[in-house]
Amino acid sequence: MKRTFDTALITSCVAAVAAVACTLAEPLDAEGSKRRPNTNTGEVNANDTDTSGTRIETATGLPCDVDAILKTRCQTCHGSEPQFGASAPLVTWDDLQKPGPGAYANKKVYELVKERIADDARPMPPSPQPRLTSDERATIEKWIASGAESSPATCTNEAPKDGVKPLSCKPDQVLKASRPYSLKPDGPTDQYVCFGVDVNVPKKRHVIGLAPLVDNKQIVHHILLFRTNKAVSPEPFECDAFGSAAWTLVAGWAPGGDNLELPKEAGFPEEAGTTHWVLQIHYNNSNTKTGSDQSGYELCTTEDLRPHDASVLAFGSTKFDIPPRATHTIRCDYRLDKRFEGVKFFNASPHMHVLGQSMSTERLPGGNGTPETIFEQKNFSFEAQANYPIDKSVAPGDVIRTRCTWKNPGDTRVGFGEGTGDEMCFNFIGYYPAIPDRTILGLPVFTWVTPSHSASCTVE
Repeated sequence: MKRTFDTALITSCVAAVAAVACTLAEPLDAEGSKRRPNTNTGEVNANDTDTSGTRIETATGLPCDVDAILKTRCQTCHGSEPQFGASAPLVTWDDLQKPGPGAYANKKVYELVKERIADDARPMPPSPQPRLTSDERATIEKWIASGAESSPATCTNEAPKDGVKPLSCKPDQVLKASRPYSLKPDGPTDQYVCFGVDVNVPKKRHVIGLAPLVDNKQIVHHILLFRTNKAVSPEPFECDAFGSAAWTLVAGWAPGGDNLELPKEAGFPEEAGTTHWVLQIHYNNSNTKTGSDQSGYELCTTEDLRPHDASVLAFGSTKFDIPPRATHTIRCDYRLDKRFEGVKFFNASPHMHVLGQSMSTERLPGGNGTPETIFEQKNFSFEAQANYPIDKSVAPGDVIRTRCTWKNPGDTRVGFGEGTGDEMCFNFIGYYPAIPDRTILGLPVFTWVTPSHSASCTVE
C-alpha cells in the first residue's frame, strides 16, 4: 500500500546521503580550493619516502604517471582489496588487463576506465569529487591508445589516505551497537541495519564534532546518524533503507567522506536528560558474503554551550512533473519570514534521484535583489552525494531560489516520491539559530520540509 504523502516525505529525508558511493576526499588549501597530493612520476628516490607511510614505493607494471593518478584518484575504493562496494581493483597492470565485472566482461577493465572518466552522466571519480583534469585524462588515454603496455618502472607516489581525519576536539561519547552485526550469507547484496544508543546528561550539551568509526571496510557502504524522541533497541536489527518518519537526520558518512565539525557559533543540542540516538548502517556484500561489523560514531560534546542550536531545512520542491524523453528544470522560490532574522547557512546537502542532473540555490536579497549563489552542483550524481560547507547570512524578506534539473529518457512521466524510480528536489541546508518546529493539533505548520512544501515553482 502506498504510504501517505507526509510519511513518504519524512522518510525520504534520510535519502540525502543514503545512496552515496565511493569518492576520494581531497584536502583543501588555505583558500578553500581543492589541492592534490604531490606525485613523483619518475624513478624511485629513497629520499622521497615519507615516514608517515603516505608515500610508498611501488612496482605495479604501470607507468609512474598512470600509477600516480590511480593512487590519488581511485584507490580509496578500488584498492587491492576493493572496499565499500567497489567492483574491481585498479592497482596493477594485471588488474587493468582483466575482463570487466559482471555484464561488462566483454571489455577489459582499462577500457571501462577510459569510458567512465569521459562519461558526463556517470563520471569517475563520481560527483562531488572533481573530474580528472584534462592532463590526467590525457595521460590515461595516451597510455591506452599506445596499447596499454606494461612498464618496468618502480615509482614513488602518494598512497590513498586511509580512514577519516581525526577530529580536532577530543571525543567524549561513542555510539555503537551492543554487539557486532553479522551479515547473512544468503542475504541480499544491500542490507540495512539500525540500532539505538541513549545518552544521559545532567545538563544541556552541544555536539560540536562528529566522526564515523568504520569497523569493517569490506562491507560498510555508509553510516547515517539520527536523533529521535524515543528509545530504539541497542541490538542491531534489520530496518528500512529510508529509516523512520520519527527520526531526524543529523549526520552521515560514505567512503571518502570525513568528519563533521560545526562552526564555532553553533552545535547540535543534547538536552538535559536522555537523548535518543539512532544509527543506520548500510552493508554491501558484493565482494564478500560473510563478515561482522560494529561501526558507529564518536562525538565531541561540551557543556560550554555555543551561542546557537543548529538545525536543518530542506529547500526545493515536493510538487513537480517531469515529462518523458525530456530535460526538465524547475525554479522554486521561498520567501523567508521574520523567523529568519539573524540566520546563517553553514552547510548544503543536495538530493535528487537517478534522473537528477544539476541543482543550485541562490539568495535574492529583499526578494528582488541580484541573485547571489549559495550553492551550485553542475553535475549531480545519485551515486555520490555529500555535504558542502557554505557561509551565507540571510534575512527576512529574502527569497531563496532553488533550481533542479532532471533528464528523463523514459516513456513515462515522473513525479515526487521516495522510491528510486520517483524523484526529489531537496537541498538540505544546515543553519543556525534553529527555528523551533510549530504544529497545531499535530499538523505541521513549520518544520524542516516547509520551505520545499510551500515554495512557489515555475518550469524553465
